[in-house]
Amino acid sequence: MPHRSLASLVVIASLALGACATTNTQLSTNSARSSGGVGGRQRSVQGAEFRVVGRADGSGDAYDARLLFERASVALQTRRFDDAITDFTRLTREFASSPLLAAAHFNVGQAQQASGRHAEAIAAYTLAATAAAQGGNHDLARDGWFRVAAVSESANRAREIVTATDRVLGIPRLSLIDRVEALGRQSAAQLALGDRAAATRAAQDAVSLVPTAEAVAALGDDTYIAQARFVLGEVSRQQAAEIVLRVDDTASAIDLAIERRVQHVVHGHVLFNDAIRVGNPHWAAAAGFSIGEMYRSLWLSIVGAQLPCDWEEPAIRLYRDRTANNRRLRILLQGSLRAFEATISMARRNAIADNTWAQRAQAQLDEIQQFVLRGPGPELYRRSPECSAASGPTSSDAGVASVDASAADASVSLNADGAVSSSGASAADAGPTLVRRR
Repeated sequence: MPHRSLASLVVIASLALGACATTNTQLSTNSARSSGGVGGRQRSVQGAEFRVVGRADGSGDAYDARLLFERASVALQTRRFDDAITDFTRLTREFASSPLLAAAHFNVGQAQQASGRHAEAIAAYTLAATAAAQGGNHDLARDGWFRVAAVSESANRAREIVTATDRVLGIPRLSLIDRVEALGRQSAAQLALGDRAAATRAAQDAVSLVPTAEAVAALGDDTYIAQARFVLGEVSRQQAAEIVLRVDDTASAIDLAIERRVQHVVHGHVLFNDAIRVGNPHWAAAAGFSIGEMYRSLWLSIVGAQLPCDWEEPAIRLYRDRTANNRRLRILLQGSLRAFEATISMARRNAIADNTWAQRAQAQLDEIQQFVLRGPGPELYRRSPECSAASGPTSSDAGVASVDASAADASVSLNADGAVSSSGASAADAGPTLVRRR
């Protein structure tokens, strides 16, 4: 849904204040003593909806709520954000009962957001949504809460996204497209907070609303249903990555761990494919990268498994060589390669090769190709951090287990550009921002 334009807000304001210009002009007699401070430096004459402010130097101002709104709107449209904030804020402070209150708060949020002041924008949008809801303007309340969610995403504030989308979902007669957006955003935020159960519930609720390709086409926006389906796959990928293989376990324990991890990987692959089939190229890139990462991580969990601390260097090398060059395990790397290659190809076809997920797929593809050509690097033969800690510092403190752990968190993100990531991919590294409805 397009942003509510400033022009439309001005029109609404004019209609709402149609009687404002002809309001009763019976004046109060606020003197310099009561309103202007010491020495008569400022004087104010106040009516029901109109104020005249004068100063000793001859300067002054005269305005009502409508004039302040129009003047601030011009400042906002011409990108004079501080001037816009000043006048919109004056309106909210001096005309707190005006029908323009919610719209003024909303436009303060727009100016703060455009200025890069996320916390101030979130506060202003929250005031706008609250005032709009109190006044029965559900459309503006919805837009305000969606703006809170969008800015909170940029600011990596997942809890605020959950709160804002909860408020959206409580709005009466919410449209299907808005409900899907709220659930998609909320599922990603819950996942970023580590609450997989809540993330799964929100994502499944979104999918249940738009279960088929025909339903997605009818919806008219595939962004957030693709996001929800991606979250379902990501939950399964994270569950797979948590299963650690230890060579010193019993044979049955090792077999069980491998079986459980493979089950999660296969299930995640199916779910990520569902996200790709939605057709949104940004989320398809995210899902394609995650498929490749799952297979790479599964291979690394076996080849780089935790080894007994009493193993000597020759035994460590023998295990790593045999597993790294095992043909059956190489199939996992081949699957990873195919997924990364398909992701990069799709990104180029859709002109999103600078998408962060596509860039990460290219980096992983290069790394795997180097391994295939040159064999394992020296880091694969280092002792694990646990063994190094037990025996004191050595030159091999950066064990393989830490490599797998970092890979396990590589895809936790709030949006399709990887802009909010638990693995350190910050908004500054995120690449282009999606064009969103909010």
